[in-house]
Amino acid sequence: MPASHDHRRHLNLGALTLRAPAAPGPTPPGPRTMTVIATGVGRSGTSMVAQVLEALGIPMGNTENLPVHEDKDFLHALLYFDFHRLTTLIDARNEASPRWGFKFPSLQNHLLAPQLAKFRNPYLVVVMRDPVAIATRALVSDPDSAGPAATLTNVTRQVSDLIALVERADCPALLLSYEKFLAFPDQTIEAIAAFCRITPLPAQLAAARQAVVPNNPHYIELFHNPYRGHFDGVADGHAVGWCAGPNANAPVTVELLAGETIIATTQAALFRPDLLQAGIGLGAHAFRFNLSGLSLPPHTELSVRAQGEKTPLEGSPKKLPF
Repeated sequence: MPASHDHRRHLNLGALTLRAPAAPGPTPPGPRTMTVIATGVGRSGTSMVAQVLEALGIPMGNTENLPVHEDKDFLHALLYFDFHRLTTLIDARNEASPRWGFKFPSLQNHLLAPQLAKFRNPYLVVVMRDPVAIATRALVSDPDSAGPAATLTNVTRQVSDLIALVERADCPALLLSYEKFLAFPDQTIEAIAAFCRITPLPAQLAAARQAVVPNNPHYIELFHNPYRGHFDGVADGHAVGWCAGPNANAPVTVELLAGETIIATTQAALFRPDLLQAGIGLGAHAFRFNLSGLSLPPHTELSVRAQGEKTPLEGSPKKLPF
């Protein structure tokens, strides 16, 4: 066999590049400007991809160290189709960093291909997973779903819609196989770094490799929690947010914690029109804790959780802004 023969050319790494970026020419010192958007059908490995990108040196935003690794600011702007807020966020991130990114699953449901032009030099990193595995995870997480056949049909429809978005997008896109990522993590990390024009340091490669964890136990714990919700923060002397349980018509009792101590309870039963528009029950799932009289010291860390649950709502903890 010739010495020049390279076995790696024959490996199926499950990585496809569409509209490959032009070869770099002479550029000024410093990182190249780009916005890296990690997406894929929900439960397909987008969290793992986002953590790898973060480890390689691309700031992935306000993720609050949660296993899902979602930027909470972009999550709410896109989830509620708040394009004014989206533009404001983009301008702020562009000013803060030449190269940054965020993760948002099922991007095809919230942005049209031409709207990607809102972002500065967008690069898509799209992870694809076996549809049966995605459907199985969805059925486990939501026992009240329509059933295996309907769930699988929905997943395949989402995959088709995502591919259509990628095809119509006028920007570079890297498509990754979740299963091949697990089989060849080092090579896939190298492919991501090359796509994003990064020459990673050994420590960055090691951190990225640690992020490749199949069936992440923290992620599984988070998504087996039957309660959905978000602790939005403190406004006008109140801790506010929302929480909904498996029964959309039944209000959930939530607990406010200072550190590890429960300091108040209330029902998440207030109406918010944005919750109704987002399909969160009938919209009556918001909560407000009055902080006056609690004598909380400055910078106290507050968390909110459904009563009886160990896992706090997304958005927790929040520090008092005084």
